[in-house]
Amino acid sequence: MDFDITIIGGGIAGLSAANAIMTNTNFSLALIEGKDIGSNNPSPLTFLDILEAQDLSNCIKEKYSSFTFQNFHGSSIKYLFLNETLAVLDYKKACAKIFNKLNKVRNNFEFFDQYVTGIEQNANKAVVRLTNGSHISTKILIDASGKKQLTPNLMNHHKVSYYSHVYGAFFSDVQIPDANISAYLLPSQELGSGGGWFYSVGKNMASFGYAQITKTPQTDTESLKAIFHIALKNFTPYSNYLQGAKIEHTETGVIPISYINSFVFDNILVVGDAAGMATNWTCMGIEPALKYGKLAGNLSMKAISEGNINELNLFQTQWARENKASFDFVSNQAATFWESDHYFWEWIIKNDLAYLSPIKLVGRLRNNEHLMKKHQIIGRALKYKVKSIFNKNILNPQDFIIKN
Repeated sequence: MDFDITIIGGGIAGLSAANAIMTNTNFSLALIEGKDIGSNNPSPLTFLDILEAQDLSNCIKEKYSSFTFQNFHGSSIKYLFLNETLAVLDYKKACAKIFNKLNKVRNNFEFFDQYVTGIEQNANKAVVRLTNGSHISTKILIDASGKKQLTPNLMNHHKVSYYSHVYGAFFSDVQIPDANISAYLLPSQELGSGGGWFYSVGKNMASFGYAQITKTPQTDTESLKAIFHIALKNFTPYSNYLQGAKIEHTETGVIPISYINSFVFDNILVVGDAAGMATNWTCMGIEPALKYGKLAGNLSMKAISEGNINELNLFQTQWARENKASFDFVSNQAATFWESDHYFWEWIIKNDLAYLSPIKLVGRLRNNEHLMKKHQIIGRALKYKVKSIFNKNILNPQDFIIKN
């Protein structure tokens, strides 16, 4: 079977690439997904504007005009935006919407409900082998295989990697005073080095969970589950909201959070979680998947139209220009971020996050912008130390509210 473009993965990244290709019916397109489309079914937090730009407004579970960082048994800092800025995506619904549109409007589209058993590169083609024994020959292959990272593993192109192992649940019958809560629960040695989340979805539903950072894609699920139940019992005020609530479904998964050495292997592009594109502190992966999935689709069409496979190298160039410096910074500080104790995060809230406006916070969440410079770290550390000598109360937990 021969196709112009083949995509591995029926998640947001792969479907975003397919959505870009959908606008041009001259190219034959194959999509491979062994599980159900959008089968992960998480409740991911992302930015409202990117969902609106991708025509996914009707796939939003909830919108938020605030965002909170909460330290376990410590301080909190809440940012109030002028408008609704963040949103929780109905991931499965969004994937189904794009896939159904593909099926309806594309003439040269075929879906393969199969798993991939191998990838080879022959001459000017890539060959994908499937579990039923058949194989697909394609001019360009887009690998959006998520945590499986098929191409990086086959090509042995991993850097030292970090993985966020997530365990949470979607709850109903939640007793919550505010239907507009989106919160990042800071990493904790007691609960999980990857931090956690609490997103209210209306007055009676919420998503809540915690994550553990490791250097391997495998971890002990039972230990993740145990951490989740400890947080569910002890992390106030969220544990209070969830008393007596009913678990509708669990939300689990693995998110690669350090990028691979290369996204381009001749005629193969790697995108989304398969490439480790999730933002490197809060692990937000929807915007990178939508943005770079679209770029992968557009560059694939351009390379075929112009007969120049080197056009695909622009994919690596653009991502590096927009992300490499911030990703490298966080990777170099990974041990500090993900292995520190309660006191480190208290310091971060009071001496880093408290200096950010809501607008700057969005830049931090999105692109790791507005980081402290070395002189700022030293200056704020000295200022905080002096203040703590004369006022011991400054060391106590505080609740900050930051407005524009």
